Amino acid sequence: MKELIKKTEVIILQGMDYRETSRIITAFSEGFGRIKLIAKGVRNPKSRMAAALQSFVNAEIVFYKKETSEIYLVKEAEMVEFFWDIHNNLLRFNYAAVIADFLSNLVATEQVSKILYRYSLFTLHRINQGKKEDLPFILTQFLMKSASIIGFRVELEKCTACGRKGFSPHYFSNPKGGILCEKCRKSDLHAVEMSKSVYHFMKKGWEHEEAGYYQKMRTEDFREVFLLFSNWFNYHTHRTLKTLDNYIKGKPFDIYYRTIESKE
Repeated sequence: MKELIKKTEVIILQGMDYRETSRIITAFSEGFGRIKLIAKGVRNPKSRMAAALQSFVNAEIVFYKKETSEIYLVKEAEMVEFFWDIHNNLLRFNYAAVIADFLSNLVATEQVSKILYRYSLFTLHRINQGKKEDLPFILTQFLMKSASIIGFRVELEKCTACGRKGFSPHYFSNPKGGILCEKCRKSDLHAVEMSKSVYHFMKKGWEHEEAGYYQKMRTEDFREVFLLFSNWFNYHTHRTLKTLDNYIKGKPFDIYYRTIESKE
């Protein structure tokens, strides 16, 4: 049985208790993609690895990689960065949970993408430090760009059937992978009409790192954006992001977003 000692930087996505003192951990790594780990004895009060293996922690780990196993044993773990505000603010935590859900469910096991790793880490920094009213924008931009990185880019520039540009209204088609014009809508009777504000918001999302331009977006607009993404991901992967669906259904999106609005 071949066993190799490997070292990589990771984002800890989630964990579950295993037996009396251990945990099974899902992490997204820079060098090996999404991996599953077992940390033996990590729940012991004297464990030196406990802090580094919490959810939403950026850590550097050393682990034993066995060719015959899908779960790798953690040998060492050292914290690189702890996202304090994500851990101590429920709103930020819930947005970060969508990032973890995306990486856990839509990225193939051990699909390596250093670009996606770095962008995910960058997004967690933004969720941790950004203004609360900017969080829906930050999440939307992550979903758009990360989907593109793993091969599910949405076409928003031209009709995916005839190639026409500069038309309105826009209909979003999951099978076609983007927008359809009025004339081509008949090629997908399930295509959904996009509101003008949502279309322009998503189109500009590729170009802007700053969130200020979206100020006219409403709660209903963000819900529409997330519903489009939820259906898009489900169509192509047959998987549902439960955390994203919570926002669509108004829990906790409505509650927290209205709290933000009331404070402005």
